[in-house]
Amino acid sequence: MRPKTAHRNDYVPLKYARTMLRVAEAQGYDPSTLLRSLNLPQNPLDPNADPDSPIDARYYTLIYSRVMWLLQDESFGLNLQRPTPTGTFRMMCMCIIHCTTLENALHRAAEFMAFCRNITGLSPVSTRPIKRTGNGRATYTFNTTYLLEDAPSLDNDTVVHCMAIWRRLCSWLIGRHIQLHEVRLKGPEPSDASYFEQILGCDIYYEQLENAFVLPEHYLDCPLVHTEDSLREFLRDAPYYLMVSTDDEDTSLIAQMKRIVGNDLSRDFPSVVAMAEQLNMSVRTLRRRLKEYDTTYQEFKDNLRKEHAIRWLNQPELKINAVSALLGFDEPSAFHRSFKKWTGMTPGEYRASRKKQMSRKETE
Repeated sequence: MRPKTAHRNDYVPLKYARTMLRVAEAQGYDPSTLLRSLNLPQNPLDPNADPDSPIDARYYTLIYSRVMWLLQDESFGLNLQRPTPTGTFRMMCMCIIHCTTLENALHRAAEFMAFCRNITGLSPVSTRPIKRTGNGRATYTFNTTYLLEDAPSLDNDTVVHCMAIWRRLCSWLIGRHIQLHEVRLKGPEPSDASYFEQILGCDIYYEQLENAFVLPEHYLDCPLVHTEDSLREFLRDAPYYLMVSTDDEDTSLIAQMKRIVGNDLSRDFPSVVAMAEQLNMSVRTLRRRLKEYDTTYQEFKDNLRKEHAIRWLNQPELKINAVSALLGFDEPSAFHRSFKKWTGMTPGEYRASRKKQMSRKETE
C-alpha cells in the first residue's frame, strides 16, 4: 500500500510513529527490523530526536500500514475488544457506496457494524445514530461500548481520533469538507484542550451524556459522489487519507467549488448562480474571485472534466464510451472533440501514448 504524495505541511509528531512501533513491539515484533524493512530516510527511534519533532506523514503512514498488516487489525489503533479482521472496513465501504445520501450511508454503516457485533457475540449497538434536532442541525452519536471497558485509551483522545476519522470518511463520501458546529465528549476536560480543537475545528463540551458531534443538517441530504472505482483508489490510500491527509480541508475557492460539484460529473454542473449561492457570495464576486485565479467558470468546468477524463482514461478496464458517460457527455463524439481540444489528442490516442510510456518504464 503506497500513500499519496504528501503536501508540504503534511507532518505528524514523531511520537505518533513511536507509538505504532511500541504497539508492534508489544506483540513480539522487533521495531528496528520493521524500520529496516521500510528503508525510511528518517529514524523515529533516534534517542536524540524530540518526540514532538515532525515526521513526514508518508513515513508515518508506511509504519502504520505495516503494523496493521502484521497485527491483521483494521481498527485504526482504537483498542477494540477484538481485532477488526482484514477486509472489514472495505466491506463496510462497499455496503454504503451505492447509498443515495450521507444519511442513508450512515444508517447502513451502523447496521453493518451492528451485524458484525452480533455474529461475534458482542452486545448490540444502536443502528439509528442520527437525530435531526429541527433547528438546522443534526447530532451523530458515537457508540463507544465497542471499546475495552478497562482500556487506558478509553478516553477523550481515542474518541476524538475516532470522530476525526469518521468525519473524514463522511467528507470524502459527499466530496465536501464537513464543518462541525460542536463536539460533545463524556470525558473530563484536559489541561490543554487546544489539540482537540485543532483536530475537530469547533467548540468542544466535556462531561456530556454522550460522545457526539453536531453538524449542519443539510450535509445529511448531500448525495454520495463516488463510485466503486474511486472507492478502490480511496481504500488503497485509506490510512493516509483518514489519519493525516489535509486534502479535504483545503479552503481555496477552487477546492471549495470542486467539493460542491463532487465526483459525479454525469449530472449537470450547477449554474454559476447556484454555485455562487453555495459559496455564499454574489455571482459578481464569484467571477471577480475566479479572475484572480486567471480563470472563468466555464474554464473551471472544462478543467475539472479534463482532470477526471485523464484519471478515468488511466483505468484501462473502463471503455472510452463509459468515460464519456461518466463525464456527462450526451454523445461520445462530443467527448472526443472536447478531449482533443484540451490535450491535443483523442481519448484513444491518449491511451495509446500512456500505454507506450508504461511499457517503456517497465523495460528500463
